[in-house]
Order: sequence, then C-alpha cells, then structure tokens
Amino acid sequence: MSATDPEELPRLFAERASAGDLAGLVDLYEAGATFLKPDGIAAAGAELQESLEQLLAMSPRITSRGSHAVVVGDIALMSGSWHMTFGISGDSTGFDGSSTEVARRQGDGTWRYVIDDPGSRIGSPVANVAAPVARIPFEQLVYEQDGPVARIRLSRPERRNALSIQLSEELMAVLERVRVSQTLKVLVIEGAGETFCSGDDITEMAAWGNANDIVRRVRGYQRMADTLADLDKVTIAAVDGFAVGGGLEITMACDFVVATRRAKWGMPEVDVGITPGWGGTTRMARLIGRRMTKEINLLGALHPASRAAELGLWNRVVDDHRLQAEVDALIRVLLSKNQQAVRQLKFITDRGVEADLHTAQGFRGPLGRTYRCSQWRLADRRRRPGQRRPQLRGRR
Repeated sequence: MSATDPEELPRLFAERASAGDLAGLVDLYEAGATFLKPDGIAAAGAELQESLEQLLAMSPRITSRGSHAVVVGDIALMSGSWHMTFGISGDSTGFDGSSTEVARRQGDGTWRYVIDDPGSRIGSPVANVAAPVARIPFEQLVYEQDGPVARIRLSRPERRNALSIQLSEELMAVLERVRVSQTLKVLVIEGAGETFCSGDDITEMAAWGNANDIVRRVRGYQRMADTLADLDKVTIAAVDGFAVGGGLEITMACDFVVATRRAKWGMPEVDVGITPGWGGTTRMARLIGRRMTKEINLLGALHPASRAAELGLWNRVVDDHRLQAEVDALIRVLLSKNQQAVRQLKFITDRGVEADLHTAQGFRGPLGRTYRCSQWRLADRRRRPGQRRPQLRGRR
C-alpha cells in the first residue's frame, strides 16, 4: 500500500516499523532520500536502509499521534508527533517525540519521503542543502540549535550576565527543551560580552520574597543545576571573563570546561554574608576535595584560570582568541565517538563517584554491555549461516 496523501506517511511508517517490515519502510522513501540520524549525520541509500535496520533491531512499537502537512505543488512540509516503545531483553522503555519531514508527490500520484528529520528542523527539499540553524527567541539568553549541537548564550552583558530572576527562569526553560531532545548530542554554555556569568544578581535579592520564597528559589536553582548535570548530552562550559558564584556553579555542573587565560573565577559569597546554594560547596568538594573547597569559599578570592585547571576544577585553558576554535575542535571529537557509549560512560562515571566501589561496579557491568548486546542482535540478523560475528565500530 502506498500513501495517496502525505499525511498517511507517518501512520504507514509506524505500522510497518511496529511490524518489522523493512521492505515496507524503505518503500516509503524515494530514491536518494535523506534520513537525519540521531547523531545529526545524514544517511542516504544503503546507509538509510542500515539506519532502518538498526531501528527494527530494537523491536520498536510506534504510535503516530497525528501529523500536519502544508502542500505546495508537489512538495509537502510535514510535522508530526509519536510515541515509541522499545522492547529489549524483555524490558519495555518508551518516549514521546516529534519530527519534521519533507515529502514529494511521485509520478504515479503517491507520496514518499524526501527528507526525514526527527530533529524538527525544516530543510529545503533539495539534496545537499544545509539545514538552517534553529534560533529560539528569549529576552536574556540566546538559544541556537545546529544539528546535534545546541548553544546557550547568557545575554546580560551590561550586568556581566548576572542571573536575574528572568534569566534564571529562561535558563530553566531552555534546559528542559534540551533535556527532552532525542537528537541533540552536545550542549555549549557561554556568555555574551567577554564574560561568562557573575552569579546571582544581588540587586534583585530583595525581590525574592519571604523566607519560604527564598528557599523555593534556591531549590529551583538546585534543580536547574541537577538538570544540567544529568543531561544525556555532553555539556561544555566555554568560559571567558568572570565565572564567579552561580556562574562558577554552572561550570561545575558541566562535563567539560574550556576557559581563556584571562578568565577569573571564585566564590565571593562570604563577603556579602551568604553561602553558595547549588554546588559551590557540594559539587566543588567532589571535584577538588574538602580542604581546597574550604579555602576557595572561606577566603572568597578571585583566581586565574590556570589555577582552576591545576586543581582539576576546569579541563583546559587556551589563548583568549582560541576559545571558540578549541570548543569546536572538542565538539568534533565528541561527535566522532559512539554516542550510546558516550551517554553510558557519563552516567556510569557520575553515579559511580557517589557510591562505594563495589556498588558502583555492580551496575557498571550490565549497563555497559546493554548497547553492545543490542548491536550483536542486529549483526546476527545480517550475517549468513557459518559467518563469524563482525567487529562492531558503530558511531550511533
């Protein structure tokens, strides 16, 4: 059965994927169609079929929750939502998602996919045309998404990007957007105006409210830092200028910190009679130890970027004009890795340091092999009788 209306394509895809019908799925795409994989890499031809095979190897059950198409001549721009459940080793896990597709009317009047992108970016229905950068408007930050990479730029340069009530709420909202994304792999956080973040905007603290309101806001900051730290994406803080107080706490919730030589950092809360609320003592102690954490917090001094690297608080320090280039180079390396292994390594490491050695090793083994076993299932389906199992070097 072929789609006589473009809005039938998502339903047919869901039905055929749930039935394990590889040939039926391939038939939904025209020759030369492009499928943007979760790692942001375009697949076409044999690679497109391989991507569909990998999907079917996970025993998906997909329910289409509706689609909308705008038809212009023989081209349809489509968006839809769906729910997908995977069945692996008797377990069932699922998630909701959305996608954007471009379909084209064929010579026989039926419709087939030209571009299939679960990243919700509408591209041109012409092969080899780069998709535009998606920019979501906020007032005090800038959010951009380009393929598998998202960037958050704190944008209050007149206040050294201090965390106002509004900026904090916008940051919480955009982190939730990143959290639910199935296509993003890397998140970069940076600041506008040659500074990273100077922490809470103390001029607004009087507006925080009564004691309970203050506690609720601090706990909101803690949830924000926890959300950032728990993302299944690799997070990079690109630090220039000042990263103090809450700004430094943001860096400590990231996986990588790359800073310019002129960057300065510290925890000056002691000088205004308050204490850090969302990582300045807790995360810092786990990163550099109890004794150094006391020194940083009790003295409240500013330190050069080089000392953060020496202590292990930050990863590396680069020449001032090289910050963007070094971050981009790091992103390229990260995207070249096996993405499921990256996600699991991050989770295992973060959870392992919070547990005793034997507990950490207890869940590391089974989790570390889950993805490999699913890939073996796929390889077993492909190999001929008597053929040895191939080496697996996937980057997905």
